[in-house]
Amino acid sequence: MKLAVSGKGGVGKTLIAGTLARLFAQDGFKVLAIDNDSAMNLSYTLGIDPETKGKIIPISEMKNLIEERTAVKGAVPGVYNINPRVSDIPDRFKVQ
Repeated sequence: MKLAVSGKGGVGKTLIAGTLARLFAQDGFKVLAIDNDSAMNLSYTLGIDPETKGKIIPISEMKNLIEERTAVKGAVPGVYNINPRVSDIPDRFKVQ
């Protein structure tokens, strides 16, 4: 199952997403929760302690990783691979 939560700011998206992630995990489902908000508050909803949260580097700041995955050799600037390999990302950057 894939579930995305989006909408207007301040309507409880993070609370809903975090609650659903925790409930599914408690029921034995494998859950990948991705916080694409610059405030990164999903970590609090999931119960991740502040020390661990402080060690999380947003993927958007991993310039080398982005270039490695999206660069098209020999292409003019501004041309990117829009379907990069990402299957290893959850295992590399997961927080439990």
